[in-house]
Amino acid sequence: MATEVLVSGRVADALGGAIVRGEHPAGSVLPSELDLCDQFGVSRTGVREALKMLGAKGLIAPRRRVGGIVTDRSQWSLLDPDVLRWMRGATTDMGLLKDLARLRLAIEPEAARLAALRGHAKDIAAIRIAGEAMAADPARALVADIAFHVALLRASGNRFFQALGPMVESALAMSIPVTNEVKQVPKADVALHMAVHDAIRDGRAEDAATLSHGLIAETLRLLDVAEG
Repeated sequence: MATEVLVSGRVADALGGAIVRGEHPAGSVLPSELDLCDQFGVSRTGVREALKMLGAKGLIAPRRRVGGIVTDRSQWSLLDPDVLRWMRGATTDMGLLKDLARLRLAIEPEAARLAALRGHAKDIAAIRIAGEAMAADPARALVADIAFHVALLRASGNRFFQALGPMVESALAMSIPVTNEVKQVPKADVALHMAVHDAIRDGRAEDAATLSHGLIAETLRLLDVAEG
């Protein structure tokens, strides 16, 4: 059973990535189950399970005897961690990056405010550790920057905010290289990130929210510049 899950996951990963990259445009029909079996060297069961996974994520509409019809992006489960991960390998979509930034703008300032009001010491420490890693190791600045924002969501104590960690991770993985290129810097502003941490640590809820809002608003501004 574990092997079958791994097989179907591998097939879904390959097909899902290809769909998101536009190799199978909306309305196109995927290869038949038998063709997919030959292509991936797997059983029909593995292919069917993979197609079910893609159907559950909204990427295809399954059809009997064919691999499925690729759906329009408007039907995709855009907050699904796998869909977001596949998007990282696709051509940069500035509209998508700005939409993700606007979603973060609606969530992260409130998460920062809640973290300042009720965050546990260990969760706030995780924010600090990530911020310090941004400053100490330029080669790992991107990873540390992502960890900072995910830790902030975790510190909020809100389970729905915490569940958005994969969305924030993917949004930052795609947007930070773009915004850093606009600023001509190798990493984000560490001082501004640490100011958010300091406000959370000190229980200054409104300051934490305002500073967090400013960070993401700056991201949106830079994305506008990048788009031209």
